[in-house]
Amino acid sequence: MRCAGSYCIDYGIKKGRTLFYVDVVTGEERLRKDLSIIMSSLLFLKRIFTNKLYWMSIIVALLLLLCSIVYTSPESGEKYTFISMFYDDVAKDALDNGMIMLRNVFMGYDASYLWMFCPIIVGIPCIILNRTERFVMFRTGKNKYLFFKYFSSLIASGLIMLLAYIAFVSLCMIISKENMWDELLFKKMLSVFCWGVISALPSLVLSEFVHNKYLILCIPFVLNYFMYMFVGRIIPYDIYTYINPGTFQILFLYENDVVIPTTIIMLALILACALLKKLIMERRCDCGQQ
Repeated sequence: MRCAGSYCIDYGIKKGRTLFYVDVVTGEERLRKDLSIIMSSLLFLKRIFTNKLYWMSIIVALLLLLCSIVYTSPESGEKYTFISMFYDDVAKDALDNGMIMLRNVFMGYDASYLWMFCPIIVGIPCIILNRTERFVMFRTGKNKYLFFKYFSSLIASGLIMLLAYIAFVSLCMIISKENMWDELLFKKMLSVFCWGVISALPSLVLSEFVHNKYLILCIPFVLNYFMYMFVGRIIPYDIYTYINPGTFQILFLYENDVVIPTTIIMLALILACALLKKLIMERRCDCGQQ
């Protein structure tokens, strides 16, 4: 005797009036379950990428990059931004005479205010996913649900910075009429992605127990500003290099003595924040549902 769907088989073993059955999960059912988990994980990325707020955050990041300081006049001391090269004669002449090296603008530290507003911009995916669905959690399991949601937010946050920088570099290449893609630029892009990931960690943790969306974005902004302005004056420079948010802007352009410790610290922070989110969710009576 077989149960409906061939999930149960009668082996004909009887003891008194009791009939024993053995549950058999077919390969088709196992594949269906795996696909369900994969589709549930893609649900988070789909929700982020189809949200207008996400693409607006990329545009804001690009606009801040366009406000980067590219030239300072030696006579007047006046500073010129990237946008000024399109309308200001002084900036145009400096570019034509080779006094503006566009490659140096995006290969170094951020020369605009993107470093200041980065935690707000990369925190947008946390706002988009700032809710918990019981149905999706039951389909995937609590641990897998938390894993997919957490790393989907991290990937989306890193892509915000990466896509903004790719657009900015493309504009630089169009203006300079030069192909600047090489190994160093790929390392810069990987560093920018990591910068977006590490800057999104405070928002990810806060979104687990803070309901106010403005606080989820503003608290990381204050912490980031504090790290840039005050922590560097307290901690010795050799130690501050490994925890400075600005280090991640050019992380893989450093030597290995900086890259390896900083990467280990970054991975440790990502793991610590994931464990903290899991702990917070399990201790909440509503399992994080909002």
